[in-house]
Amino acid sequence: MVLHIINFYLGACIASFISVIVQKDGLKWRRSYCLSCKQTLSWYELLPIFSFLLQKGSCRHCKNKIPSFLIFIELIGGIAFFKTDWYSKSGLIEFFLCLLLLMMSIFDYYYQEISFSIFIFSFLIVIIKVLLFEKVAITAISFFSIFIMSSTLGILVLLKKLGLADLFFYLIISFFYSEYFANLVFLFASLAVLTLYPKLKAQKQTHLSLPFIPFLFFSLSFLKLLI
Repeated sequence: MVLHIINFYLGACIASFISVIVQKDGLKWRRSYCLSCKQTLSWYELLPIFSFLLQKGSCRHCKNKIPSFLIFIELIGGIAFFKTDWYSKSGLIEFFLCLLLLMMSIFDYYYQEISFSIFIFSFLIVIIKVLLFEKVAITAISFFSIFIMSSTLGILVLLKKLGLADLFFYLIISFFYSEYFANLVFLFASLAVLTLYPKLKAQKQTHLSLPFIPFLFFSLSFLKLLI
């Protein structure tokens, strides 16, 4: 249980770090600062989850609100790595895949654009996992199921209802986990999006393009925790 708690906070730290780097739009090294007032932040203002709660979601200097997405992605990052098995090769390779999926989620949220290199590395990890750790080849039924779902998502991509990145996300988790698990991830992610629709409609924001991958990663993380 102690290891799980350590895993959770490590995941939150990783998610927080990646989110901050992405918001700065580059890997230029400098101490973390408030994006509103540019004030350099102290170490106790950088503790994932705790700093957000202690400061009541606001910058200690300018009192501007800290984006709620930050604590959301920290919590989901913690959940995603909660069960990481550091003592097995399969656990380590899953860690690196989840790390890439987390990066996809953060880039999709802020820019709705993801570097193709992230997908290439993700597919390479899937190939390594299938070649080195899978003893049974994918069945014809599983392949057919993936083909049907991918074709459906492909049609939605052509109709501009989904992004190509969403289709790639599905293929990655289908071959890494299973098509059944991937379908569950998409189902729960879709339900999560639908729950936001009334709020967006009330705010007259129904024509906004919602980033879907953060919802997919949210669903993936919770299903991993439950299964």
